Amino acid sequence: MQALGVFARMSCASAQERASTVALPYFLSVFAALDPLWMVVGNALLAAVFGCAHYGVTAAFQRWRGVDAASAWAAMRFPSLTYVVAHAMHLGSFFGSVLALAMPGARVQHRVMGVFGVLYGVAFPAGVCYLIARHVGASFTKYWQFLRKPLHERLLYPVGYWHPAAQQRMYGGMLTNMRGSHVYWCVFQLSVLCVVGLIAAVHPPVGGCHVQYFCMAAVLLAGAGVVAFTNMMRSAFLTVMHAASFVLL
Repeated sequence: MQALGVFARMSCASAQERASTVALPYFLSVFAALDPLWMVVGNALLAAVFGCAHYGVTAAFQRWRGVDAASAWAAMRFPSLTYVVAHAMHLGSFFGSVLALAMPGARVQHRVMGVFGVLYGVAFPAGVCYLIARHVGASFTKYWQFLRKPLHERLLYPVGYWHPAAQQRMYGGMLTNMRGSHVYWCVFQLSVLCVVGLIAAVHPPVGGCHVQYFCMAAVLLAGAGVVAFTNMMRSAFLTVMHAASFVLL
């Protein structure tokens, strides 16, 4: 839905397309109707306020239960609700930043916030991958009997499992959906959509909209190809579903 919101905010979108998709940009940001600067600042403020409230309430609750300070902070695992909110706000912030930089007659504040937003857009996925690579602490073990299973079971069921259980619970879907070293690709879909948003925010010359659409389609199809050929998910069914989502877009 956020990708469709990006398409709805494109300069190449016709007036009829904008009228029929007027609600879609709000999946990017609740401030989508305002200046692109508000998409960046608003999303960042929402994520920051939610993060402070979430961690503050969690730490206070743990301390109220009599848990020591170190254990209280350790209870706030990654990924958490704050990460989910930051992940959801990320595409809107990045797209708004590029819009602010690309808009004609952009003022100084647009350029400053646009640069910061683009840098944050690159740093967030890189930081998540670095954090997981350094602190994942889990191992992936393939089922030894997996290749002996019937074809339909091999397509639908996982190729192995993550352990120990504590790390599996801690990292949730980042481990349970992906296999082996591909856990570091948890932000791959978000990164592909950011590249699409970067292309969509550019104002093409007159008659250049078909080139813009072609470039976005090429990025999405390349993303689908990477998901499919690396087989990064724990089952072929999940791999097909994630690749198909890129193709359908």
